[in-house]
Amino acid sequence: MNYFAAIGTFVRAAELKSFSAAAKALNIETSTVSRHVADLEADLHIALFNRSTRGLALTEAGKLFYSHAIQLLQQWEEARNLTSALNKRPAGLLRLSVPCAFGRLHIMPFVDEFLRLHPEISLDITFSDEIQDLIESRIDVSIRIGTLPDSTMHARKLAPQTRYAWASPQWIAEHTPPHSPVGQKDLQILMFSRLHGEGWYARNAGSDEEWTRIPVNYRFSANDSEALLYACRTGAGIAVLPDWLTWQVAKDQQLQRVFPELEFSMFRSETAIWIVYPRKKTVSSKVRTFIDFIVDKVGSVPYWAQ
Repeated sequence: MNYFAAIGTFVRAAELKSFSAAAKALNIETSTVSRHVADLEADLHIALFNRSTRGLALTEAGKLFYSHAIQLLQQWEEARNLTSALNKRPAGLLRLSVPCAFGRLHIMPFVDEFLRLHPEISLDITFSDEIQDLIESRIDVSIRIGTLPDSTMHARKLAPQTRYAWASPQWIAEHTPPHSPVGQKDLQILMFSRLHGEGWYARNAGSDEEWTRIPVNYRFSANDSEALLYACRTGAGIAVLPDWLTWQVAKDQQLQRVFPELEFSMFRSETAIWIVYPRKKTVSSKVRTFIDFIVDKVGSVPYWAQ
């Protein structure tokens, strides 16, 4: 028995004092109204109506059940309205997952403003460079960097990602890097260890050419982008780093481009920064609000690329 449907039918029949009038009001068959009431009476082991040729009248048990059934339906309607309102006014706990370095550099600076603009939203941010199962982890929105995420999730491109080869002015002065990295075995390479099995891919900067794999021998590897940046900035060697990570230190002339005619990738396809969120029939307003906010902050041309 569908208790909720049966209770709604019972209340309409009690108010209209007629099974046929309740059926018409609910747009169902009179036999369905009769079955719903009979199912309730069987479950409760007591009659809810006195039936006569003049119509229906509630029994003492029916009156008691009606008073509670009305409250139940009112509470349901209130819960429905409040829940629906969440999709109109952004509110509630928003769980984010962001890459460690990108999150610290390009999400955290805007958190205070976001919370001030939306006082009914709370944030729970997980910093992780691992790809998480958003459903299992109960993540509302994730920032991912790399190739296009799988199609089981909604994905919106936040920004392109461009990688260049960098070294410190001190290292460049001491080593005079060659024109091209191809065939060079003695360079002091700093490698992102989570991807070093693939090596580097390169093409002419700004082109749509196919990516060409460049085998590299590395002297140092780390699984953290900011650690690679630190090693590169302090003269440890050449690192391929994304523009969103190097923009400030390059502007301060702490790093210089090496192989400036080339751009690099860790994959043989386009990489970018993506906003990813679970596929649902209706996206909550808190999710839409955060996505619109961070897209506006980053800009159509990312501020780190300007």
